[in-house]
Amino acid sequence: MTCPLPDRLAVCLSFSLCLQLAGCRSEVPASKTSTPSATSAETTTVAVDVVPAEPPFEPESGFHKLALDQFDAFGAEPETWTSTDDGIACTGKPRGYLYSKTQYQNFTMRLEYRFPRPEGLKDDSKFKGNTGFLVYVAGEHKLWPMCIEVQGKHIQMAAIKENGGAEPVTVEDNETARQTARKPVGQWNAIEVISKNGELQVSLNGILISKSLPDFLSEGAIGIQAEDHPFEVRRMRIRTE
Repeated sequence: MTCPLPDRLAVCLSFSLCLQLAGCRSEVPASKTSTPSATSAETTTVAVDVVPAEPPFEPESGFHKLALDQFDAFGAEPETWTSTDDGIACTGKPRGYLYSKTQYQNFTMRLEYRFPRPEGLKDDSKFKGNTGFLVYVAGEHKLWPMCIEVQGKHIQMAAIKENGGAEPVTVEDNETARQTARKPVGQWNAIEVISKNGELQVSLNGILISKSLPDFLSEGAIGIQAEDHPFEVRRMRIRTE
């Protein structure tokens, strides 16, 4: 026999109330918690090598720094010679030179210099970069003044030669040592010049390269040449004896 509708409704309400009193509840699907998939982006720590900055350069005991303001220029445009944080930069043009306001005779001079490496250069022996470091600059200013030159030209680095009509000097030169000592184009090369009563001794990166006997030039200004090629000089310093 079919129950009347009011009776069926009463039964349903009674059953629902029973479930509540018994602590029963209908199961509701739990909400899904999203979890990172295998393709989710992950935080990655990348180790980066930090190159420490070089500490400010301090000259050795007894040496003092040489900066652009301690020189005068011959044959230069305003942009030919400029000061840098640690030295002097030169465009190489026009040809000319710096010469010190102070005269020197017995001294030790140290410096580092480099040419920018041309893109695509494969054979350093073909590089024509050129400059020079002058000692005993005397007489009138011209291209080139009477002096003795320590070569800055890459293929003749640290050689000694006379310049500007000076008498030829007697030189002892070690090409094998030069080949060993010289660093590639673009790297810093260190020059040391020791002058004693007109006798010169020149080292390249700590290796003795050339020596010259005293001649009629033994005192004068020191200088740096501009010879068509850009370059930089840094840590130039001198100690008088």
